[in-house]
Formats: sequence, C-alpha cells, structure tokens
Amino acid sequence: MNTDHILHLYGCTEGTLIPINDGFHNTVYTSNGKLIFRVSPFSRRNLEDIINELAFIKGLWENGVPVSLPVESLHKKFVEPIGRNHFVVAFEKAKGTPIDVTHTEVWNHDLFYRWGNVMGRMHSAGKKINVNRPIWTVHQPDLLNLFPKINSETIAEKYKQLLMQLAKFPLTPDLFGLIHNDFHQGNIFVDRGLLTIFDFDDSAYHWFAYDLATSFYHAYWQATSYTPENTQFSRDYWEHFLRGYQQEHTLSKELIQQIPIFLKIREIFLYILFLEKWNLDNLQEWQEYTLTNLKNNIESGKPYSNVDFTEIIDNFDLSEIK
Repeated sequence: MNTDHILHLYGCTEGTLIPINDGFHNTVYTSNGKLIFRVSPFSRRNLEDIINELAFIKGLWENGVPVSLPVESLHKKFVEPIGRNHFVVAFEKAKGTPIDVTHTEVWNHDLFYRWGNVMGRMHSAGKKINVNRPIWTVHQPDLLNLFPKINSETIAEKYKQLLMQLAKFPLTPDLFGLIHNDFHQGNIFVDRGLLTIFDFDDSAYHWFAYDLATSFYHAYWQATSYTPENTQFSRDYWEHFLRGYQQEHTLSKELIQQIPIFLKIREIFLYILFLEKWNLDNLQEWQEYTLTNLKNNIESGKPYSNVDFTEIIDNFDLSEIK
C-alpha cells in the first residue's frame, strides 16, 4: 500500500505517515500535520458502514459532543479507497494527550465527572440522530458476534445467560439507543480538563449501560494495575462519573442494574478478542496471565470488582435529572 498517496489525497506535500496504532481492526497513522489517518480493510468495513459512522460523528458534533471530526480529501470525499483492499478516512487530531492513570492532576474526580458528563451528552444527542448502524435485538442479541468464536461450553452458557437477563429489560429510550460501543480511556484525549472522543467504528444501537460498563472496566483494570494503593478508586469513580452522567441523561435503577451484566459481557468480549489476535504459541508472561485470569473469572462468575451496585442504587439520588 502506497502511504505517500494517502498524504497527497489530503493535500499534504510534506511529511511521512507514521503508524501509531496497528489495532485489531484498523491501522492508524499520523504525520507532521494535524491529521490522523485510519486505514481499514474491505474485509472489515464497507463504504455504507463508514459513511453512517461518520454521519453519527457529525451529528454528535452538531449537538455539542466533543468529537474528532472527519476531514474531506482533495476530491471532496470523506472516505477514499486505497488500492484494491482498503479505505482511508482522515480525522482532525484530537487536542491534548492520552489519559495517564498515574498522573493525579489528570486522573481524578474532575476527570471522572467530565467523562460521565460527556457520555451522558452523547447518549442524549444520539436520540436526535438517525443513522444505519448495527442493532441489538431480542431475536439477535449477540451484537458482538461472540458465539461463533467461543470454544468453551461453560463460557458460551455464561454468555447466553447474560444475554437472557438483558431480554428482561424494557427497550426504552432511556436505556437503549446509539452508543460508542468501545468507550474506554484509550479513545479519549484530555486537554486542560476538556475531553475529546474518537474511534466510533464500533458504534451501534445498543444498551447505554454497555458504554458505562466498558468505561469502568478499563478504568478499573488500569487503576488497580498501576495504583493498587488507591483502594477507594471504585467508589470515587462511580460517585463522580454518575453525577456527571446524570446532568445530561436519565439515570435510572434499571440502567445501573445492567452495568454488572455488561461488565461480564465485556470480560468475555476481551477474552475472545485476545484469543483471536494474540500469538498463542508465543505468549508473553503478562498475556498468559491475562488469558488465564479472564477464563477463570468468567467460568467462576467472579464479580469484576468489589462494587456493590445495589448500594449505588440505594444511596444515589436518581431524581437529579437535567
């Protein structure tokens, strides 16, 4: 693939594309300028899928959600084919830097509040946007397409039981709608307290609680890994995150009840993803530990964290809705 051609498509006469993230589904490049380039194989994305993703992003921006916007090529296109096998999309480079969980001037109560607030704003804004994205239904609940990849009967049964629990919840506008679907701190930049969200290629019509669960899952994972002495992290996170979320979107008992279900679903998703993408014949020590730990926790049904969500429901004032 000729990466120089990508630069020329967007009027960049100088610089070199530098890969910054060879992800599970896309390769992301930067240059000396202010653009980020995402290259996706045809096998992973089709043109209509990408166009609808970008329409969601634009709609969020129009409704006051801070996102990294797509940029037109010199041909006035937001999606350009590259060679015979790939699409490229350029985005404005998000302001600021990645979130560092060890930096207390960034990783603190204010961040958790803003994180929840921008998520609530996104969930509310999504109700005003009509795009064609994948959708969870009672009849096709495996939106993440995990069942074909699960090679453990025990894990498959656990996953089935979790999806059956979701079928009991009403599909109301305060519980279900357009979500990011991969909303962890790796897809957020922070600039003097202000957040910018990116990486919407997995966006879908799904349960709002999945975004909340995903955010906490990865925040808790890193916080307990890098700052294990902070034993109050979970309590602090949810207290401030939910207050921020509540200012922009309805926070209900049912939504909070779904969070532990989706924490387990996220755990299964990551386990299957790692099995699929890692070299199982040459695992690093931390990878082997991670896979073993995930498998044991899923099969045993061990709660992901020490959070008592019933206590959150009992103690949190669910009436403070904007």
